Amino acid sequence: MRLPEITGPAEHQDYLALLDRCLLDRKLSAHEAQALVQLAEELGLSRHRCELLHGEYFAALARIAWADGVLTTDEMGDLVDVANLLEISADALDAALDQPETAVVTVTSTHFELHLGDLVVLTGEMTRPRSDWESELLARGFAPKSAVTKKVTLLVAADPDSLSGKARKARDYGIPIVGEAALARLAGAFPLR
Repeated sequence: MRLPEITGPAEHQDYLALLDRCLLDRKLSAHEAQALVQLAEELGLSRHRCELLHGEYFAALARIAWADGVLTTDEMGDLVDVANLLEISADALDAALDQPETAVVTVTSTHFELHLGDLVVLTGEMTRPRSDWESELLARGFAPKSAVTKKVTLLVAADPDSLSGKARKARDYGIPIVGEAALARLAGAFPLR
């Protein structure tokens, strides 16, 4: 699902942007949770404000899921996953799963997405052979690389909470780190060429 732009102060935008990147693979690693806490402290955001922002983020995802008037099984699962990660109340989740009474307007996306030609680095022992992933990435229009540089768009790690050199460098550069399942979802949006 694509996160729409949420208006508000720059501090809120910065926090929501990091939250969106951290939830890219619908998991919240220890490093990602720590980065969110650290950013909230740097921005002077209280725990209560962060909880409110989590609610706004979740509500925005629900609006996106319902934008076409239908909530698919995948979208429903996505909403449940995000609700659990962000500790969204059962009432808010139930409300999100119920079809809205009014038409939902189309919103613009500000969340992370891959683009043709993006550089992708793989690290760690994955369930699928690395050569298979590299072949698929090439076939879908991406450029697999062996090292993390500032030009890399995404690091795919067997363990997204890895302490490897590639993962540390990616975190330093602000490059999202995801697991294989997220890569399959992100890259799968592009047809084989």
